[in-house]
Amino acid sequence: MKNQFLKALSFFAFPIGVFFFSLFIDYAFNAYVLFPWVDIPMHLLGGVSVGYMSVLFLRFFREENLLIIKNKFIFVLIVVFSVSFIAILWEFWEFLTDYFFQVSSQPGLEDTMLDFLMGMLGGFFAGIFSKI
Repeated sequence: MKNQFLKALSFFAFPIGVFFFSLFIDYAFNAYVLFPWVDIPMHLLGGVSVGYMSVLFLRFFREENLLIIKNKFIFVLIVVFSVSFIAILWEFWEFLTDYFFQVSSQPGLEDTMLDFLMGMLGGFFAGIFSKI
């Protein structure tokens, strides 16, 4: 039981690493101010990392006979939906930081929609290029 918990916990390593990398390039290099376009590949990378985490969880569920998905389309769809859910939570987080701390994480609707698109595209890539 403990080994299963630690294994599942390790699935969060890639997304957490991407999160801290994002913070690092922001605080060390002021990257999001100097190069606003950096936001786009970071959301793509975030989507890939959360998508990969979803793939790992789906594989874990299969190994434990909890959920077996044989159809690649359904597999990719679940990965993209998982990434989409996390992206929604992330955009709410950005909204709340803008609202309470007067930062500018969300310059507008176009930026938010592009963030969603990049995250979902990253999740799609993670799902499509992985084995079921």
